[in-house]
Order: sequence, then C-alpha cells, then structure tokens
Amino acid sequence: MTTDLFGAESAPDKAPGTGLLATNHLNLLYILAAGLVMPPAGFGEKYYRDTLESVPGWIPLFIGKAPAAAIELSRQEAEHLKPVLVEIDLGRLSGPVLAVREDSVVERQFPEQCGGMDGVVLVPAPLPASWIASIIFQSANDRKSVDADAKDFGNVPLRDFKLRTNKTLFTKAPHAAWPSHAEPVRRRVSLEAPLAAGGVMAMLQLFGNLGAQAQRASQCAFDPDGDAPRAVGDHHILAGLGTWVRKGAVPFPDHPGPAHSATDRDLQAAFQAKFFWETVARLVQWREAGRAGTADNVPIDHLAETAPRVHPRLQAGVGKLHETLVSLTGLADQTTSEIFERHDTPLARALTLFLLRPACADLLDFRSEQLREPDWLAAAILFGIRDGWLGLPLRLRACPGLPAAVSHRMAQMAHRLDGTGLDLGEPPPRVRPLRELFGDGSSWRAGDRSAALELARMQKWDCIRTRVDLGPGEYRLTVKGGSTQIEIPGEPGIFPAIDRERFFDALGGVRLDPTAEAKLRARLRG
Repeated sequence: MTTDLFGAESAPDKAPGTGLLATNHLNLLYILAAGLVMPPAGFGEKYYRDTLESVPGWIPLFIGKAPAAAIELSRQEAEHLKPVLVEIDLGRLSGPVLAVREDSVVERQFPEQCGGMDGVVLVPAPLPASWIASIIFQSANDRKSVDADAKDFGNVPLRDFKLRTNKTLFTKAPHAAWPSHAEPVRRRVSLEAPLAAGGVMAMLQLFGNLGAQAQRASQCAFDPDGDAPRAVGDHHILAGLGTWVRKGAVPFPDHPGPAHSATDRDLQAAFQAKFFWETVARLVQWREAGRAGTADNVPIDHLAETAPRVHPRLQAGVGKLHETLVSLTGLADQTTSEIFERHDTPLARALTLFLLRPACADLLDFRSEQLREPDWLAAAILFGIRDGWLGLPLRLRACPGLPAAVSHRMAQMAHRLDGTGLDLGEPPPRVRPLRELFGDGSSWRAGDRSAALELARMQKWDCIRTRVDLGPGEYRLTVKGGSTQIEIPGEPGIFPAIDRERFFDALGGVRLDPTAEAKLRARLRG
C-alpha cells in the first residue's frame, strides 16, 4: 500500500491516464498560443502566478483532483483571473518523473513505477499542448468569458480544444497544502530554440509547394532523422537544417582554412553556410535574451564582426553586402529588384528580405520573379526563427494537422536538447505539402485529377485544357455578337485535362483557406 499527497491509501494499479494542471485563463491562452505546456520562463512578462512557479522547470499534474490551495494560488495575483484546470493526456508519456509523497520527492519511471498513483506527478517541462484532452472551467460564465477573451488574440486556437464545465472540481477540491514542502531540483528548460523550430516547420510547410527542394526541406524540418536531410544535403545552406533541428546548432570549424586551390565558388558556399547558421544561432540568443532591440541588427552586427576574418577574395563582396543591409535600415537608395540583381546569392537575398519584411505573413505575401527556390527557403528559415510558432497568426498555422505535428516536435526537441530521457512517443505525422500529395502528375488516379481540376477552377488558374472528341457528321458554325457556336450531331466526348507544368507553377504560390484545403486533402488521400 502507498500513501498519497492527501493521506489516502491506494493499491498498486495502472498508471494514471491523465493529470490536471491548475492555472488561470490568461496563462492558459498563452500556453495554447505557444503550443507548449511550459514553465514560467517561457511566458516572459506575461506570466501570472500559478502552480508552475512552485516547481521551476517541472509541470505539476494532479491526479484525480487538484487541491484547493493550488487553485487559489493560480488566481490570486489579480481579481480578473479565472481558475482553469487543464486535463492532460499521459497515454504516450514514458520516462523519468517525480512523485510527490507527503514531504518527499521520489524518482519514478512512468508508467512502470506509477501504478495506483494519486497526489501529484512532476513531469519535466515542456509537454505538447496537443496533449490537452480538455479544458475545465468552474462555470459556464467563465467558459463564455474566456472564449470571448481568446478572440482578442490572433494566435490562440481555443476552439480547437474540448471545453467543459465542472463546478465540483473547484468547489469541493481537497484541502491539501500546496506548494508541497518537498522541493525538487530546479530545471533550466530549453524553450526558445524549439519555439523557433516550430516557426521554421510551419514556414517550410507553407513554402513546400515551391518545388522538389522545398518539399524535401519541409520533410527535413519535421523529420530530421529520415531521408530528407540527405536529400537537401546538396545545397550548402539547407544541408545544415537537419542538424539544427536535431541539435539546436550547426557546428563549423573556427578556422576552416580552405585549400589554397579552392575556387571562389567553393569559398562563397562555405562562407554562406557558416554565416547563415551562425546568424540563426544569434537569432535564438536574441530570443533568449528577451528580444531586446530589433532583430534586424543581429545579421548586420554579425556581418560587421565577420568581415575582417573572411578570405581576402571574399572581403569586397562581404563589404558590399554589409553596406546594402545597413542601407535597408534607413532610406535605401535602391529598389528591391536592384538589390536582388546586385546580390544574387541565397544568403544575401534572404537577409535582404529579412530586413525588408517584419513578419512571416509579409514574406508569404511578397512576390518576385527574381527569387529562386533556395532564396525563398533560406528566407523562410530566418523568418520562422524570428517569429517562432508563437508569433504566427492562426491563418498561417491552420492547415489541418499542422498544430499537433509542430507542438509534439517542439516538445521533443526541448527534451532532446536538455537530455531529460523523457519519451513523448511517436509524433503525429507531418503535414505533407500539396505538391508532395499531387506527386509529379504522371500517375494521377481519377480522384487526383478531380482534385487538381477542382483546385485549378477554384483558383482560376490558366492550366485547364479541354479535349472534345467529335464523331463523323456535319457541323453548323454560328457567330453571334462576338461569340461562336458550333452545332454538332449527338453528344461529343468532353475531356477536361490539366497542363501539369502550368498547374505546378501556379501551385508554388497557393495559399488556401483552411476549410478548402482540408476538403482537398481528404480527396487526395482518398
């Protein structure tokens, strides 16, 4: 027999399937926006005291019921705060956790050593917000009020979750002490790199229709241990993507010392790759430091520091790029097209876009025939790092299945970087870009052709071609008011078809309404 936090005895049984996090509605909305159940450090200045502050770096999950003291703590900082219980599904969790037993903290392996557990389980943070099974309010009025508050934010998907009311859990909560006298070791949690990676995943998924390279880059961002990292390895910048998602950094030698016989092209490629991923690292540091100042200064300052150390044959070009980037922070004397003509590398063009457009949505709305696929993808990575998953409006992350896929992988990345040993189970499948679902068009089934025609008609793309099979007979041609009519005997065969080259060119820039995209994806899967 074991004794739980509330003094009750329980026999060994299976591990709890869910746990309750006691918090308040404003912290809840931030958690939903971030896609992670995380410690106070992840909230910045928008954190209100709740049970998370009592065990830094851990998530306290109450089994069965949360004590009244925990609920009260979570709403006492301000009168307008509403108490909320967040029910979290633990079905895929395994690994080391802490069990609070009276005044002690005991290490346990979940689920093997957690049978019959009551009281509270401390799980290393963070956990995927996609594991939230339901959100519980004390009253219908609280639920309605929080729903209204959520609409004031452009990145809170409250209605994607099950909302319910259970007054008893609040009014008849156990009278156990909280916080417990047992104090676990404080944990520092890696959050900014995973949140930045969430932004990268979303942006590369949104750009995944550009072409085969974009498709592979999107796959690599979600599943860096698969075949995609090798597939993008032929591009000097994109080759580092899989390593960054796995390790949070892309290592380069401090003094690469290229061979004397290296061509300018080799030197340029090596410099671009090193500088790009060093800039990514500095942007993550900028996020960790509270985002003081503008992100524009990060690549400019780094370029100024790097310029004296680059190979002599590259210094003139690096100096010109620095001048261009500095000019973009003021009144530039060149048009964007002129800048792209002057600087035609993926690094330079990505940095130019980074300084010209302040948010991911602006990059998606930008149009230029001068940009090549690697230019867009390098820019998408930088924009995703700067905004992160938290900075994306709902319309950019509303693709069916995307939030769950990203949320799980962000939490996985945090535990991988921190070495917690916690296993979150198999992640939800990544959301494949439409280009990947359509393939190259050479082996379309009837459903695929129908979906392509529906998409082309909906977007009014000039890629539909119709073949009319006419049988033998006489035909009458009539011209009336500028229109031509042909009268033929019988019923001709009419066969609409897709000009594949035009179709895939148009597909590269498509941004679909989430409802329309869900219907299209369902048809392609069928």
